[in-house]
Amino acid sequence: MPILDATENRAGRLRRIVTLVALALALAAMAQPAAAQDAATQRLLDIKRQQEQGLRPGQAPVGSPPTASGGDTVTIDAKGVASYYANDPARSRDEAIEAAQRAAVEQASGVIISTESQMRNFDLVSDEVLSQSKGFIRSYDVIQQGQDGPFFNVTIRAAVVKKDFIQNFENALENLYKRVGKPRIMLVVQEIENTSGDANAPDKSDSALNVVEKEIRKILLKQGFTFIDARTLKKGSLLNKARAGDANREGLLDAARVSKAELVMLGRGRIGAKSMLQKFNIVEASVGLDVIRTDNGEVMASDVATGKGLHINEDTAAVTALQKAADEITPKIMEQVTYQWLKEKNEGQRIEMVVKGASFGDVVNLRRALGNTVKGVRKVRQKSFNNGVALLELESKDSPDRLAESLYDTEFEGFKLTIEDVTASTLTVKLVKQK
Repeated sequence: MPILDATENRAGRLRRIVTLVALALALAAMAQPAAAQDAATQRLLDIKRQQEQGLRPGQAPVGSPPTASGGDTVTIDAKGVASYYANDPARSRDEAIEAAQRAAVEQASGVIISTESQMRNFDLVSDEVLSQSKGFIRSYDVIQQGQDGPFFNVTIRAAVVKKDFIQNFENALENLYKRVGKPRIMLVVQEIENTSGDANAPDKSDSALNVVEKEIRKILLKQGFTFIDARTLKKGSLLNKARAGDANREGLLDAARVSKAELVMLGRGRIGAKSMLQKFNIVEASVGLDVIRTDNGEVMASDVATGKGLHINEDTAAVTALQKAADEITPKIMEQVTYQWLKEKNEGQRIEMVVKGASFGDVVNLRRALGNTVKGVRKVRQKSFNNGVALLELESKDSPDRLAESLYDTEFEGFKLTIEDVTASTLTVKLVKQK
């Protein structure tokens, strides 16, 4: 009996200990926030919050930054807003999703496009590219949607395909090139100047001059530009003076206009410091470029780049240095020129229109007709009128060539315009009255 009593006492004490521990654990749990009392309860609360936000379980909140998904897509959260049609809520949702897709691709462009020049070019064709947004999205999920007064809001998480976006962007840019055309260029490189202080250096070397011309020409031909050969200038002495740096710039621009060149590219090369590395010559050289519009003499871009050449032969080292400098500066400066050219042609350019044989009343009627009936003309401003000659400034979507065709085909009331001269930014016409 004593042994049995002792066993029962030990069992009783053990039960009391277990009971006290369970009670302590329960009291501790009750002291915690309600969300921490039970893992299952916490999970249910999380799901409830996500449902209130329009999210599925496991999805991140709206507004998370773009993230890479795999290697060929970018994941974007984007919001779209559309009008709410009470009689057709499905249409409201579709239009909001379409707006969200466009917004997703536009946000993705900032991730996919990395260089400043690409961003400038994308700005030129963004409307065309973004109109195809649906084709760049591999998949999307609607993570939030609903009516908000007169609007319907949708937020999507979209996977934007990088390759498809870039391909469409490049195609749109190429189409823009085809539509507005690339400017015709006359290239004149001045004789190479030796600033090294060494009378035996390859000063004014024909081979050095030719390599700079050839390198610049090679790069731009690959980019699809057309060259007007400077050797076709009527006065050969003018080219010689230009190469020597002695030509009057206006005279050169006049000659370029006659040759139908729209840009003149003036190049200049300098051979500078040189040193030795064991038996090798190290020569530094620079190439500068000025790009000038022939129609108004505006300098569109100007820059200088340097290069180094290493060779046993000093002349070869100098030529290599000039070639490297030309390789560096040409694409860089033409990016600036191309962007300005495309932007002007795409968004509309200013054209000076000289009108001959007109009275002041004729000019007033012509201004009204240009703004109302001629396709592509956005704004018309009169700059001057003197002795039957008016100077108008037009903001036109079309080039002067196309505008001239439109004017030729347009039937104005009481008069007709005959075309006398067309340049890259000017148009000269004569007003002929009709009975």
